[in-house]
Amino acid sequence: MEEGGKFLSPKIIFRTFAFLVLLNLLFLDILLFRGQKTEIIQKTVPIPIVSNACPVSCLEEIKEATSSVKLAVKVLATPTLAPTSVPPTQVPASSFSVKEFFVPFGTGSNASEDWQDIPGLRATLDPENYGSIKTVTFEATVRIPTGNEVAYVRLYNATDNHPVWLSDVSLAGGTPQLLVSKPITLDSGSKIYQVQMKTSLKFQAFLDQSRLHIITN
Repeated sequence: MEEGGKFLSPKIIFRTFAFLVLLNLLFLDILLFRGQKTEIIQKTVPIPIVSNACPVSCLEEIKEATSSVKLAVKVLATPTLAPTSVPPTQVPASSFSVKEFFVPFGTGSNASEDWQDIPGLRATLDPENYGSIKTVTFEATVRIPTGNEVAYVRLYNATDNHPVWLSDVSLAGGTPQLLVSKPITLDSGSKIYQVQMKTSLKFQAFLDQSRLHIITN
């Protein structure tokens, strides 16, 4: 090719070829960069799956459930009022003034037809130690194995050598029973009280328990 009657020099042809190659490489780089960018955007942006979408009825149930949860949270967030203190009911002190005391003597047996001390069944007591006494009774549980006689039990003042009046109790038959005397009066001062027994037919009778029952005002 001629320019002004002359061929182009090899230097100009080389520069032109190099420029075209660079331009082509730049164009390819731009295309590759755009393709990678598009791929990155497509990977990072989630595409919703329409096939698993919740139906209208499901949305209504979710809305109803979330509304109740919001209401519960609102109720919990509401500050509670401090409970009003109620003064305790005043109970008269006299309601608790009555007291009961039991003075145990123990157990034993007897087969005599006359009053006889039961060994070891005695106690020393002073009625002044119990304050204002309301009633005193003697209690005994008696058992007759043969069931064909009468067994008697009483309390005896061993200090002054006389029975405690009205303390006698008796059982006829073989069924064990808790016998309770009429109200008795204890002598003033410290006295030794002894349990005594007798039987009508000299058969063995058993005393399963014996005690004084004291009630105070």
